[in-house]
Amino acid sequence: MSQFVKHFAVGTLLFMMLLLGNVRSQTPASPYSPEHPLDLNNASYEEIAKLPIPQELAERIYYHIEYQGPFTSVYQLTQIPGMTPQLFVRIKPLVRIEPYQPVSEREERIQQLYYYLDRWEGNEGTSQALIDAWIERALEPHYINTIRYDELLNLQGVSPVDAAAIVRYREQVGKISGWRDLRSANYLSYFGYRNARNFISFTPPKVSKAFHGHYLMRIHNTPFLTEEAEATAIIPPESIDNNYPDSYMRLFGSWGRNYKVGISYWHALYEPFMEVGSGGFHVPRFKMYVGIENQHLGPLQIRKVYVGNYALAFAQGVVMDNTDFFLPRKSGFGFRKRFLGLTGDNSRTRQYKLTGLATELALNNHVLFLFTSYDRRDAILNRTPVYENGKPLYPVNQLIVLDQRFQYAPGDQLRENLGLSWRDAVGEWLYGFRYQYEPWLATQVGVTYYESIYDRYLRPDITDIVNPDNTNQIDIVDNEIKFTYGGPVSDGGHLLWKNAKSFRRVYGIDFQTVFRNVAIQFEYGELYKKGGAPIFGTNPKALVASLYFQYNSFNVLALYRNYDVAFDNPYQRSFSNYRRFKRTIFQDYFYLQNPLYGQLYTNNPQPQAEEGFYLYSRYQLNRKMVFTLEYDNWKRKADDASQFRVVGTLEFRPIFPLRISLRQKYQGREVQNTISTEYFENFEFRGTLRARLSRYDELGILYMNALTKFRPRPRLYYPITPGIEYDPVNRGANIASPGEALGGFFTHNFNQWLKLRGFLGFYRGFFWNFEDTQFIVMNSTRGSLRYWISAYSRVSPKISLRLKFTRDYPFPLTNVHARDTNNEEIPPSGGKYFQGNWIQSPQTIYYLEMNYHF
Repeated sequence: MSQFVKHFAVGTLLFMMLLLGNVRSQTPASPYSPEHPLDLNNASYEEIAKLPIPQELAERIYYHIEYQGPFTSVYQLTQIPGMTPQLFVRIKPLVRIEPYQPVSEREERIQQLYYYLDRWEGNEGTSQALIDAWIERALEPHYINTIRYDELLNLQGVSPVDAAAIVRYREQVGKISGWRDLRSANYLSYFGYRNARNFISFTPPKVSKAFHGHYLMRIHNTPFLTEEAEATAIIPPESIDNNYPDSYMRLFGSWGRNYKVGISYWHALYEPFMEVGSGGFHVPRFKMYVGIENQHLGPLQIRKVYVGNYALAFAQGVVMDNTDFFLPRKSGFGFRKRFLGLTGDNSRTRQYKLTGLATELALNNHVLFLFTSYDRRDAILNRTPVYENGKPLYPVNQLIVLDQRFQYAPGDQLRENLGLSWRDAVGEWLYGFRYQYEPWLATQVGVTYYESIYDRYLRPDITDIVNPDNTNQIDIVDNEIKFTYGGPVSDGGHLLWKNAKSFRRVYGIDFQTVFRNVAIQFEYGELYKKGGAPIFGTNPKALVASLYFQYNSFNVLALYRNYDVAFDNPYQRSFSNYRRFKRTIFQDYFYLQNPLYGQLYTNNPQPQAEEGFYLYSRYQLNRKMVFTLEYDNWKRKADDASQFRVVGTLEFRPIFPLRISLRQKYQGREVQNTISTEYFENFEFRGTLRARLSRYDELGILYMNALTKFRPRPRLYYPITPGIEYDPVNRGANIASPGEALGGFFTHNFNQWLKLRGFLGFYRGFFWNFEDTQFIVMNSTRGSLRYWISAYSRVSPKISLRLKFTRDYPFPLTNVHARDTNNEEIPPSGGKYFQGNWIQSPQTIYYLEMNYHF
């Protein structure tokens, strides 16, 4: 590996130096000819600059068209200052004069923001609501003098301090008239100012009765990550009835600015097709919503009404945030934002999707959200029934988020024989409200409540999930499993639903305000249990509180969270480092009755029960150097084990166009712990060298080195021969897991219509990376060579295509024990038992995406 690293690094550096030396010295030939002349009046500046003329002259021609109008004759070019007869004769056969084709305001915004749309369209983040809102607002910007504080909070890169600065400055001056005027707002950071520019305008929006929107189609065969990949590999082939790739399609549209519609469909990799309908008419199971916004009924504002699938998120996510996906350290700031409020749901959320009716009303300083939903949830059911009036009822053991929604867990023959499907296993009727009072600008006090009613009893029982052969593993049940909500405390009917068997009630209060350049936020929630005293009483509770200071070149976020182990709220998505059931037996899928039950941990969107303090700071020392620091120290409430995480990043620009990024992480779990033998330390260094070239082109090198140290497994570490104090033969226990990676990457924009990106590298051990718009986690014990290349093409101003191809070559196995077709050992030949000398399992991965703006 060391020789490979040296040669690879030297070769990549030479390659970069060669490109850097030649990238500016080469003058490309003009792409135009008498047979294919340039349409001058409808050309962009980049297209005009490709004519064989000086750059200053190209700028004058472009400004003439932009500000004085299009040309009516090619001979008008002779009137442009700097146009000599020789230059005119040179370019005259290369251009043509056509009537100017005006574009709509929306098309003009697409042209201006194509670079941002490229990143947003392919984003696979956990908050699809944010992405949809950014695309919609970028193409139809808010009017700066009517936008509300809560709408500003949902914009990319706008902090609570920035949002408060804008609305307070508007209140102070009466009207914001332009960018220079906005820049005068006190406490508005330059970063917030630059990001807000993409989403706001200074002229009132024109009333348009046209239908417009965005359509996305994404198809790929990217495999599952780490533990999920291992578990899904055990699925019996007969359980998979198709080999179709992961397919996701979504459409959202608006009639004018106030009438919304959306529809989406997601089919996971190798998942069975699911349809709805009756008789001979069936359609795929999709999500859909219709919404109306910004209506008035006298003094009452009907801000939003949504029917169908909708998404909700309030405050810090302690009580309500209904996404299926877990995002570590979801603080609500920076890249860890959530969409706050009510919106239509076009995301890939399926388990916790809300289907019904929701509305947002406002009267003066009072805001009220009302919502109700009915849908069926995936769950593991107990095989032991509860009898009611002599009728067996199979209760819910655990709710579960599934990657592939098979009707039954493949291989779980006992539940299949009983007809206990885990798909749509339990019905949930949910209803609730949120009341929010805004006493003054940028200050909110809120109360949130919801109740879930289920048509099955809740009876969590670990013995109905763990394989009976591993009962010795559950002698001491982890507290996070033991305190799962359910049992007689959850039993109860409902006056309006005769099928109701159990319930769950969660409520909370929250507060947020901004004082000058300081934002203060907190949310407190409780899970109601029969007999428990409400509000700061004996019920399980959760708390998040944060303090954020912001300056132009410096900001600090301090956050404290404390979640009781028994606070089992399936809609909680507040800040945490780990997801629920981390370091429990549910994480070790090989102990469970079915390997796919490991998704109780791997797909769990709830945060782990933690108590800890988190600190984040970013400081721009000067124009060339930026330093960021993350520090987190927390205690896992289930076993009182302390853990920590420290990440420091230094970005340095010694000379243009080079940018150096150095990132060091140190994370671990305390060694001295009387309850658990779990211990680890993780060191990870990641360095990148980037050369930022013209037209957003980029060349770079990535190097990663990591080491995880842990206690060895006792069954491999201790003597295996009875009566022998130390067994010298047994040395199979590892106490460390190293990782290393080295690669080079590039981005080349041929023009604003075509872009090529790629990566080539070697990795061994655990390695994560951003591959174009995808976040990928890999692991190879032998080492692997990986490359990918993606092409992004704007076929037209409204249509874009993205195609990505990935190939992963693991180092081959050369010591495979050879067996015949009956799985019998092949006798040794020449004293060698290992006869398989070249076994390799390369992966070929593709990704196709299409976007259409209309």
